[in-house]
Order: sequence, then structure tokens, then C-alpha cells
Amino acid sequence: MKNSLDEIDTSLMAGIKNDDYTCYNQLFVRYYQPLCQFVRGLAVSRDDTEDIVQELFLHLWSHRRKIEISGRVSSYLYRMAKNMTLNHIRKETGYRMLLERMEASPPYEEDLTMETREFRSALHECMNRLPARSKQILLLDRINGLKQKDIAEKLHISIQTVKNQIWISLQKLRRCLELKGVS
Repeated sequence: MKNSLDEIDTSLMAGIKNDDYTCYNQLFVRYYQPLCQFVRGLAVSRDDTEDIVQELFLHLWSHRRKIEISGRVSSYLYRMAKNMTLNHIRKETGYRMLLERMEASPPYEEDLTMETREFRSALHECMNRLPARSKQILLLDRINGLKQKDIAEKLHISIQTVKNQIWISLQKLRRCLELKGVS
């Protein structure tokens, strides 16, 4: 038996499916902070926490007509937050491993193993295949360590564009390295 809060959530989701932005805002206000606390509890930085929860709500709005929730809306949102957080952690772990691998390499070419030289060469080649703007954003984020907000301000683009470019660039790099057999 659903309680009144569940009924309100179900009503809000029905409104969202019918493009009611007011319902979307109400659901956002209702769950933003609790979801941030939940995600933060999964050992994610504050900035990443906010990014993940904002991305969750963007996804909810952009896929509002396709989403089918059979149980409680709150359970769906928390499950979605957990999955997005785990995906984020996996992505970050893969990136950290890549950086550690690069940092562990000696700075001089003659001291590098053949495998490391091949990896660096393939990475540079794959990076050079990225469109100039994508490469610039990825370098500002991953190498210079700028926050996505700062990159957006510096390049006069939206934070969502920065996020999209980073995600697309990482996917392209991964595919390129896999094709070269050095991932």
C-alpha cells in the first residue's frame, strides 16, 4: 500500500512524463539534497556528487517519456544515483590507472620499456586524432586539473558541453587505444 508521499512522487512523475516542468522542479527540490547526501556517502567528492545528481536529473528530464517506474519513485531515483555513482567511480579509477601508468614511466626515452613507449606513442596519436576543442577540454580537465565549471567559464561554453566533450573524448581514446592493442 502506497503512502501519501509515494502518491505525490507518482503524481509528479506523471506530470514530468507530460512535460510539466513544475512537477520536475518539485521532484528536484524534494530529492536533490537527499540524493547528494546518499551519493556523497559512497565516497565521492563534493563536486562530483553535485555533478552526478545534476546529471541524474538531466537524464530524468531528457528521458522522461521513456522511463517506466513500476515501484516507488524514491527507490528508482536512489538506484539510479547508485548506478551513476558506480559508473563515475569506474571511469575515474580507469583514468587514475592511466595517469599512474604514465607517471610511473621514467622521463627519458632511453629508460622506457618498449611497452611504455608503444603506449605513450599510441596515446599521443589517439589524442592528436581528437577534434581540437575536445582535446583542449580533455587536457584542461585531466592534465591541468581544472574543474568543469572553470573550463566552461574559460571557454565560454556550458558545463554540460564540457561534460559531454570529456565523456566523448574518453570514449574515443579508449576505442582508439583498443584498436591499437595497447589499452
